[in-house]
Amino acid sequence: MKEPLEIVIHKNGLALCHPTDCTATEFVARDEKGVALRIVDFISRVNAHPAHLHLFVSEDLLFFKSFDLPPDTMDVEEAVGYQLEMVTPFADEATWHSFAVQKDDAGYHVTLYAAQSGYIDAYIQEILEAGIQLSGLYPESQRYVNKLNRKSNWGLILPGRYIKAFIFAGPIMVDRQYCSSEPSFGEAVEVCKSETIFKLDPAKIESQPVVEALPPKPYFDYLDACTLLTQRPHLKTYNMLPASYQRPDYLKIMIGVLLVVNVLTFLLWGGVKLYTLKKYNTRVNRQIEEIMPLVTEMKNLRQQEEDSLKAIAQIEGIGKNFDLIQFLQQLTTAMPADSYVDQLRLDEQTNVVSIQGYTDEVSALTTKLQEIGAAQLKSTSRRQNKTYFNVEVSLP
Repeated sequence: MKEPLEIVIHKNGLALCHPTDCTATEFVARDEKGVALRIVDFISRVNAHPAHLHLFVSEDLLFFKSFDLPPDTMDVEEAVGYQLEMVTPFADEATWHSFAVQKDDAGYHVTLYAAQSGYIDAYIQEILEAGIQLSGLYPESQRYVNKLNRKSNWGLILPGRYIKAFIFAGPIMVDRQYCSSEPSFGEAVEVCKSETIFKLDPAKIESQPVVEALPPKPYFDYLDACTLLTQRPHLKTYNMLPASYQRPDYLKIMIGVLLVVNVLTFLLWGGVKLYTLKKYNTRVNRQIEEIMPLVTEMKNLRQQEEDSLKAIAQIEGIGKNFDLIQFLQQLTTAMPADSYVDQLRLDEQTNVVSIQGYTDEVSALTTKLQEIGAAQLKSTSRRQNKTYFNVEVSLP
């Protein structure tokens, strides 16, 4: 895809610049005729976009001002317009301007550019009459704002009638300072609050090609600003071209129409899908309502079945329980008259009864208990003139 040509308006003429090769530059003097033909010819020679270009104004022709507005400012644009009338030195002449606003807790920080329209307007009229579309009219510093520096704090030193230092926070310009003489790198670092500082050397543009790659950090000297000119400029702020000079961007209009059509198509498809889902959901709900009585009946039958199974299990469990009364009757009949039971324990798993008590005849007791089951004397002891016993009887 062809890139748009870049033109910089200077006090004494125009600089026609290749979109990505800053060494390919041609200058058109201010008093020269046929500027549009020179532009068309240059576009053809550098193979740039034939009907679209970026227009910039030299920083020497621009008025710049940075100021702050209180956080309770109701209309920032109106406040900037009031400041414009007060601070610009262009008296009653027509003025083109643009500004950018950065908001923080302290208020609004405004950076303002303004230019006289007369000298610039003549060039713009001739370019538009040649059928070339302008993306906008931007300060020269905006040529250097692109993807290479959009995520860092950096500075820019540009030569001119006065040396100018630009302070950037990513793509946003925070301030512009004049330098009475060319600053050293250390002085530039103090002004720009960053060690990433680009400097434009006009002599280098004409003497040697530009290397696109940036050197690795840390930086201890100026970086070549020509490396920034190898990329397409960002061009998101400070467009000073009045709306009346801007031709409709048919590509954007077409993209907008297609976007609207796509959105409407998506909404229509979504509506049909929603209607289908709603219809399906209604049918499902109707079927659920028809099935619910059967489901309720089935749940009741299942609950009854579970209750019946539990009752059967309880009955079966009762049938298997040990008959304690019968065992006590047998034990009372079998034990000798001089034997007594203190404690009786049943192990349901082994079906063994542990009997503890005292007697006068241990051997007779053991013999008698054999009538009930397999009796085994586990232990005996003599306390308080009584013989205490512990017998285990395994029931059949």
